[in-house]
Amino acid sequence: MMEKMHTTDEDIVWTCQYCGEANSVWIDLTVEGKQDFIEECSICCRPNRIIVSVDEGDNIFIESRQHDE
Repeated sequence: MMEKMHTTDEDIVWTCQYCGEANSVWIDLTVEGKQDFIEECSICCRPNRIIVSVDEGDNIFIESRQHDE
């Protein structure tokens, strides 16, 4: 029987909701449940709300929103 390898961290890519540019951010996958935080765009410096969740199949879902939504 093979065990599935789990990573404890990941660099994820998200799209700025203001300028449309791709950004990356490091997340800690040992945190259970949904992660919700503010990250500034590396291009336009505007704040984006980043929401990260992981399902039972270890699939990572990321959503970026304008900070004021």
